[in-house]
Amino acid sequence: MKRRVLIVDDEPGLRKGLGNVLELRDFIVLEAAGGAEALEVLRREDIDLALLDVKLGGEDGLEVLCRLKAEEPRLPVIMITAYGNIRNAVECLKAGAINYINKPIDGELLVSLIEKEMASSALALENLSLRESLEDHVQREGVRSLHPAMQELEFIVQRVKDSPATVLILGESGTGKEVMARGIHYSGRYREHPFVGVNCAALNDNLLESELFGHEKGSFTGAVARKLGRFEMAGEGTLFLDEVGDMSLAMQAKLLRVLQERSFERVGGTKSIRSRCRVIAASNKKLEDLLASGAFREDLYYRLSLVVMRLPPLRERPKDVELLIELFIRQANREYGRSVRGVSQQLLQRLKAYSWPGNLRQLKNVIANAIILSRGQTIEHIELLEPPGLPHPVDGRTAGAGDGGIGEEGLRGFVGRHVERLERQAIARVLADSRRNLAEAARRLKISRKTLYEKIRLYGL
Repeated sequence: MKRRVLIVDDEPGLRKGLGNVLELRDFIVLEAAGGAEALEVLRREDIDLALLDVKLGGEDGLEVLCRLKAEEPRLPVIMITAYGNIRNAVECLKAGAINYINKPIDGELLVSLIEKEMASSALALENLSLRESLEDHVQREGVRSLHPAMQELEFIVQRVKDSPATVLILGESGTGKEVMARGIHYSGRYREHPFVGVNCAALNDNLLESELFGHEKGSFTGAVARKLGRFEMAGEGTLFLDEVGDMSLAMQAKLLRVLQERSFERVGGTKSIRSRCRVIAASNKKLEDLLASGAFREDLYYRLSLVVMRLPPLRERPKDVELLIELFIRQANREYGRSVRGVSQQLLQRLKAYSWPGNLRQLKNVIANAIILSRGQTIEHIELLEPPGLPHPVDGRTAGAGDGGIGEEGLRGFVGRHVERLERQAIARVLADSRRNLAEAARRLKISRKTLYEKIRLYGL
């Protein structure tokens, strides 16, 4: 998604010049000549960062800064001025600016600064949101596992939450490895610092190296500016390396060096940068088998496995299924504005007996889908448990008379009901994704708002 930058300056030429530089780097640029116009744009558009001149003709840029921050407290603002001095810089930072740059402005420097500040602000916002979410979860949910292995893991979390020791979390896909890593991070002293994750299986070696360690401008084709890596972005927080078992041996060697020496260099750089973060790694593979086959370094394994946590699959935790269903129903009710009370006893027994190959992730998605599509306060049936690709069961009203097949009218009825079901699912999902913003939902569905109202009434959404 393109990022949106608001330039607030009373000089049209400067706005145009900076705008051209940023648009070449794939930013969307919006302009304002003064405070009132800037506030109007801020209320109308989603702005990722603002560039604000300290001198705006007859206006005081610091006063405008305060008004912008009052309107949108989390908006990152970089101050620009030809009258730069230490006093101005201190006043700007005290008022909420994240940085300060003098005219004449170097385009490359500005773009690099914006990239850095946007990344930092996005990370801070994500961690604030996650911290608030976790606090809310702990205070309001209070769910505890009944499985002995999970209770032992809760004990380990309390032991390692404040420790710099590396932690290795093992378990099948969907068992909650990242949730466990976040739980460790946000339950201890590291919660005041960033939690930064990277999926090691999703990137090839070159991209993963740049993602982890960053790169310098010009270090390879396409490196148009310096980029901070995840080790730097994590600061004194936690770096979560997901699917570390998918790393190539070459990348394993580079990771081992960082863990041993606690320092690294950006790609194309020579300056040694100190690593201060705690590392938590995870894998859905059996690393012991990879060790035996030579696909995973033994020395790296011992570096990562100072503390090992093995998450059992959901099929081994049938007593937890009911607790998790209650938790996921509460979460989905809040997220989607529903008031479902639970599932029927018959369905509960089916859910507890199901093998859950996708583990917690599958159960959570199944419950969320059922909440979105529910017509009453009790869920009686969850169709996602049926084998994919099979048609819905056809009741007696659909079958043709006499031969048990689908007659002409029965076929029309079957197709009609099938289309209605798909339409209801599509509308329900778009309503959920748009947080029931009807104008946005109608736009996504490419129907009028009036038609959307009618469909909502028709399907009881």
